[in-house]
Amino acid sequence: MGETLYAKDVSACFGTQEVLHKVSLYMPSNSVTAIIGPPGSGKSTFIRCLNRLHETATRATMSGQVLLGKENVYDLNPILARQKIGMVFAEPNPFPTMSIFENVAIGIRLRDGKRLKHLSDEVEHSLVIANLWSEVKDRLYESSGKLTLGQQQRLCMARALALKPDVLLLDEPASVLDPFSTLRIEELIDQLREHYTIVIVTHNLQQAARVANRTAFFLAGEMIEERTTTELFTTPNDKRTEDYVTGRFG
Repeated sequence: MGETLYAKDVSACFGTQEVLHKVSLYMPSNSVTAIIGPPGSGKSTFIRCLNRLHETATRATMSGQVLLGKENVYDLNPILARQKIGMVFAEPNPFPTMSIFENVAIGIRLRDGKRLKHLSDEVEHSLVIANLWSEVKDRLYESSGKLTLGQQQRLCMARALALKPDVLLLDEPASVLDPFSTLRIEELIDQLREHYTIVIVTHNLQQAARVANRTAFFLAGEMIEERTTTELFTTPNDKRTEDYVTGRFG
């Protein structure tokens, strides 16, 4: 089961430029929280702060707290934090020199060291969860580069899920995919919400409306408001949110 995630007064900078200003957001367990907003609003920086990827960028700093359950993510070893809070990026990034099997197995080995007991079963389990097993079970040792973009993205999700995270961060996971592959990703998100806490950044408002339980609107590094997805799209509290979701800007 997923854990709750709570960002408290999170600010982030690149050098002297502040790109996030005191964002506080509660992300419930076993549900999908969408982050929407125009380009440059701080969406991707925010979720990179959630699993400490932000600090890997040059001259990047962060302040505030990120609580996974009752645990401060910034008190954890960064590698452990990224195991507990997995991430899938916009561009599918399977390891091109590795087979489909090894792309998933590397996550299991990272989690459990070099223990090989039940490795094949665990790889299969991760691929099943990612709705990919039936498509690749007879070609596990082929290069991951032979998969379609949509299959590669689901392979990346299987690799992240192999670490048994509590939270799955999705940064524009369907932005480079065709409509059919996008549908497969959205169906997968709907299934995964039963077992994981999911946070998705998306520029596609229709996608947010389809997959998210709650939605937060970001603008110029601030969170303007956060509500249930239905409320935010139909009765927003802030005029800026209304202007964005009705297409007046962005």
